[in-house]
Amino acid sequence: MKRTASVFAFVLLAACETVSHEVKPAIGSTDGQIALPGDYQSWPKFLSAVQRRDVQQVREIYLNPIGYETRAGDIYPPGSTFVMENWTVRIGPDGKPLASADGKMVKQRLANVFVMHKGPGNGAGVAQDLKTDDWIYGSFDDVGGRIAEQFDACRGCHVSHASKDYVWRYDEHFARRR
Repeated sequence: MKRTASVFAFVLLAACETVSHEVKPAIGSTDGQIALPGDYQSWPKFLSAVQRRDVQQVREIYLNPIGYETRAGDIYPPGSTFVMENWTVRIGPDGKPLASADGKMVKQRLANVFVMHKGPGNGAGVAQDLKTDDWIYGSFDDVGGRIAEQFDACRGCHVSHASKDYVWRYDEHFARRR
C-alpha cells in the first residue's frame, strides 16, 4: 500500500508539473480572459534585464516551454505564452536611474505583469487593424490582481511586428540563444 501511494503521489506531481506549463483559456478567448500563470518564473527566460531607459523600467520576459521550443524563423505554436514583468528602477538624488557596476539600471519593485497567449480563435472580435493573429493579452498588478487595461494599446504595439509573429525582440531572443 505504501509503495502504491508513493507511486500515485509521484505520478500526480509529474502530471501537475506538465499541466502547469500550459495555459488553456477557452477557445476564442478575448483580451483580459487569460489568467496569470502561477509558475511562470520557473519557465525559460525569453530575455532578462531588458533595459527600457525611455520609461525607466527593467523587464524580465518569460516564455513557457511550449513556446520556447520555437525555432528562429518559425511562428509560435498555439499554447505559447509570454509573461513580462515590468520593474521600477532605483532613482538617484539627481533624478536619474541608478546603475549597477555593469551599467544596467537597478530594479526596485515589481510594478505590473503582462501576459500574451496564443490560442485558436483568440481575439476573433478584434478590429482588423489591431488583429494580432490568435494572440490575446492580460495585465496584472504586482500581487497578481487583474488590471483593467485598454488592450488596444497592447495590440497597437504588437501589430507592427507581424513578420515576427507579433513578438517584440524576436530576433534578439534567437540571437542570444545561439
